[in-house]
Amino acid sequence: MLKAAVINLGCPKNEVDAEKLVYLLQREGFELLAAPDEAEVIIVNTCAFIQPAVEEAIETILKLAEYKKNGRCKILAVSGCLPQRYGSAIIKEIPEIDLIFGVDGFTRIPTAIKFFPGESPSSNFIRPTGKLDYSQIHPVPQQISPPHVFSYLKIAEGCDNHCSYCMIPSIKGKQQSLSLSTLVSQTQKMVGDGVKEVNIIAQDITAYGTDLQEKPSLCDLLKKLIRIPGVGRLRLLYAYPHRITSELIELMAGEDKLCNYIDIPIQHISDPILKSMGRHDKSADILQTLDRLKSKIPGIFLRSTVMVGFPGESEHDFEKLLQFVEKGFFSYLGAFSYWPEDGSPASKLPHQVPDAIKHERLQIIMETQQHITEQCLNDKIGNRERILIEGVSLESDLLLQGRCDFQAPEIDGTTYITEISNDIPSGTMVDAEIYDTHAFDLFARVI
Repeated sequence: MLKAAVINLGCPKNEVDAEKLVYLLQREGFELLAAPDEAEVIIVNTCAFIQPAVEEAIETILKLAEYKKNGRCKILAVSGCLPQRYGSAIIKEIPEIDLIFGVDGFTRIPTAIKFFPGESPSSNFIRPTGKLDYSQIHPVPQQISPPHVFSYLKIAEGCDNHCSYCMIPSIKGKQQSLSLSTLVSQTQKMVGDGVKEVNIIAQDITAYGTDLQEKPSLCDLLKKLIRIPGVGRLRLLYAYPHRITSELIELMAGEDKLCNYIDIPIQHISDPILKSMGRHDKSADILQTLDRLKSKIPGIFLRSTVMVGFPGESEHDFEKLLQFVEKGFFSYLGAFSYWPEDGSPASKLPHQVPDAIKHERLQIIMETQQHITEQCLNDKIGNRERILIEGVSLESDLLLQGRCDFQAPEIDGTTYITEISNDIPSGTMVDAEIYDTHAFDLFARVI
């Protein structure tokens, strides 16, 4: 029985892949370790969406390669976006790597490790983007470690949007949606493992099903998931404005198990910049969608992402974005500076914005949004909210921690439960009164 450790980098979509890989390794008899210190096999699941993610992946691999010299590691494998994007070049740069696997190749990892060194690290495990096939990955269940009370359900791989700054289509390929039956089955297993909150993810969840013969919609999927006994709540992440339908809004407004929360990455609000980005939305369409969500679902929390410093972004374009943010449509907002990714169409555009200006604009946006988020959370003081208990707080064993419907895991802060013993089991839904805030966190008393 080989001892293996899986190190995951990147977004929740990568986390799903890592959980599926852990399931396959355990099924094949590997002993999984939480840390790499004693591992004979170390597998790094990488992200390469933007250059900082590439740098983080390389730095992590180099650090873990030390275990081949000073530890028990015999095989160092790298999977995911980094080898898919750069191929065998990473073997030349980091010769300590023994095996590499592309984004659709991790189902082959257990067998390749067992028969190593019978395979060349660069010959068999990465396929060109146009030939990617996720069909062997789709049915693999996730191995969710207890006491996880939430998890992510990835409903599609790849992306067909082709934004000019984004490398995802060239790394992950065209969209490949999972079938309704597969997603229902996976959710049933999650619930059986103790998961109460299922977070729906993909590059674009609102494009779900457009590539399938039956053309099921996101609403069709949600209606099936809602009916699964034991599902506590469902959360929608990464929805595109032009595909948010009236049917979806009505479903969210009328179904208690759907959180009053949705993540809508708009990227910008200036029409010339949106067009140059290759986005499918115009500013008027974005505003109309946000107005419909706010009017039909009172109290909804909206999260978004914007980009500053895209090539050609003038002072006027930035001021338009800033004024839009100041209107307070979004309770939460992530912002980042444009990064010219090699191979992306945007990297070849003229009028690249200097780094100093990008940094200044980023700071202005984030400081503006911080006040808006703080006000949104302060407005919750005195309210009764539904909280999913996750367990004893990481900050103090005298507190419990959980999350309200409007707090997505790992990005939106935590709610701390005070003045009560810590014997409420993880996964319990409680009603609590919010009585204080600190930064992006809340404090509450169970009612």
